[in-house]
Amino acid sequence: MADEIPLSLRQLQYFVVVAELGSITRGAERLLISQPSLSHQLRVLEAAVGGALFDRRARGVVLTPVGRALLPGAKAALAASADARRSARAAAGLDGGELRISTSLSLALGVLPHALREWFVSHPEIEVRVHEHTHADLVRAQILAGEADVALGQYPDEWDGPVYDLGEEEMVVIVAHGDPLAGNGNGRITIGDLRDRRWVLPAVSNGFAEYIELICAAEGFIPEAAVRSSGVGTLVALAASGLGPTLVPANAVPEHVPGAVLALDPPIRRRIAVYATPANEQLGRAFAECARRFGQLIPPHLALLFA
Repeated sequence: MADEIPLSLRQLQYFVVVAELGSITRGAERLLISQPSLSHQLRVLEAAVGGALFDRRARGVVLTPVGRALLPGAKAALAASADARRSARAAAGLDGGELRISTSLSLALGVLPHALREWFVSHPEIEVRVHEHTHADLVRAQILAGEADVALGQYPDEWDGPVYDLGEEEMVVIVAHGDPLAGNGNGRITIGDLRDRRWVLPAVSNGFAEYIELICAAEGFIPEAAVRSSGVGTLVALAASGLGPTLVPANAVPEHVPGAVLALDPPIRRRIAVYATPANEQLGRAFAECARRFGQLIPPHLALLFA
């Protein structure tokens, strides 16, 4: 009916606690509220149900017939609320189930392993499935299709949903130790220094290949490929073996790389983010917190290179 007073879950919780303890004083202590506030809320609840819930006595309170009739339903309502909250948190991926991550190949090698180590410390009960893609458009499309929960990738433009900025990753050049560029004395080169070289490049279908071509085009040349491969780890190994220079994110370079790692001057950076649809905002925020703390956009073994 329109004139019925709604019962709040908080008032039902207060009622159940007092009923179980048999005391408003002890109920207030258990609930961490003042006794006058608790008494007021019980009076509001009594007005809503249309009768007294407790007989006040010298040593506490006992349930009236109205209170005894209300108690089972109150407990059921509180239990249903708790179940609904657990279901919602499970759906958000924070209390169980599975986290589905869509990411690019380079970040799957560099940033993701460190972020996931922290994730499993905080959420050990949640399984993780990683989908690796060669192009940022594929990462984005999988999120939009509902086939993944969160994305780890380039900062998205015009995204209708939560975006959590992780910072910028630095690009580095890998060459063999015997390469003339490795012996230039300062460990830094420009993209223009690679103008006349044959490169180790990502596969044509790889979005990172487009990224490199745009960087080189800004310097007035198109990189010539000596060999192409989709895997970032393979690019590093091939370049370190002397087949040509390659450009990769610093976080994708292993600690004991067999080649020389050169910084760029001016630096080339790419902004990275975790993003999700509005429905997965809570999950995206939780994963972004792990990625921020342990994502290592610049790994410790290369920190001096950018000092």
